[in-house]
Amino acid sequence: MQSKRRIGYILSLKGGVPSFNYREIESVVEMGFQVHIFPTKISEGLYMPKESWHVHPPSMMSAGASMLYWLLRRPRTFLRAFGEALVDKALPELGLATQFSREMAKEGIEVIHCHFADRKMFTAYFCSSLTRIPFIVTVHSHELVFYADRKLFKKALDRAAKLVTVCDYNRSVLVEGMCMPPEKVETIRLEVPLEQFKQDNRMKVLTVAKFHDYKGYDILIEAARKMQNEPVVFWIVGDGPVDVKRMASDLIKTGSILLLGSVNENILRILYQACDVFCLPSKTAPSGQKEGLPVSIMEAMAYSKPVVSTLHAGIPELVESIVVPEGDPDAIALGLRTYMLDPDLRRHDGERNRTRVEKMHGPENRAKLAGILENTR
Repeated sequence: MQSKRRIGYILSLKGGVPSFNYREIESVVEMGFQVHIFPTKISEGLYMPKESWHVHPPSMMSAGASMLYWLLRRPRTFLRAFGEALVDKALPELGLATQFSREMAKEGIEVIHCHFADRKMFTAYFCSSLTRIPFIVTVHSHELVFYADRKLFKKALDRAAKLVTVCDYNRSVLVEGMCMPPEKVETIRLEVPLEQFKQDNRMKVLTVAKFHDYKGYDILIEAARKMQNEPVVFWIVGDGPVDVKRMASDLIKTGSILLLGSVNENILRILYQACDVFCLPSKTAPSGQKEGLPVSIMEAMAYSKPVVSTLHAGIPELVESIVVPEGDPDAIALGLRTYMLDPDLRRHDGERNRTRVEKMHGPENRAKLAGILENTR
């Protein structure tokens, strides 16, 4: 595809790229535009820029040199911008803009696009002033409340070549409340990737356990690898010394495994209720360490979930249905596949598991403990 215009995005990447910005930039790149990102802030987050997006990180040293550059190159324009920034307390944005402007000119940027009509728009405004590159801004909502009284806000809106907003309500505020020309303001709704936001009919397999050798994560991941082309997804909750993320990196990338980290009790309850099957392939660790009877198995059974586990330590005392030899990913995969192909069996075994927990792990155990505490002399 022939490359279209070069677009300079001014965004905050604090906590990564906001999900809606990430999807928009993906779409813009797919349409053939070349994207350069000029972030006002950067830190790690869920969505990070792709290598092809040409990120130009902010630099205080570069900004200082760039201010001198623009003072010498376009003294009137720079001094006017400096005065505006000084009056409206926007010197940091001007500093960023001087750096970004040099890089935009060097890269041949043809349009500047910023999301949020806040300080990022001020940066875009100064960039446009220095370079004469037109800019557009996508206006969301908080800016209309918290920045509307800033002198630079109105100046930047007036200078923008186009104002985009995400809903008709915002458009009416801009046109009727802020006297923006109607032809300048356009509502473009944020795109929802419908192919991603649809019901996931895969069987959900939940594992809740610390990342230790004896929890059998290597076996679980190998079983998941054997089932990666089948309608099943593995949810893993936990943390610990075993590098599960590295072990499962290929399956995490394809979405076969979701690594959820540690979660609080409320979220854990939601996961227990939402999953279809619970799986914990416990085994004897090389050090000899074993399980007793994992609490997470009891909890999953209390939620009427079927369980696939191993003939290990105390597990067979509670789990009657699918328990397989330790260290056998094929057997784990076969057990999971049995439940995947038979929803009625899942429901039947789940109900039986609830009954077993009621019978074996009810309040009478508390009474036994009370008796020991009372009678021990």
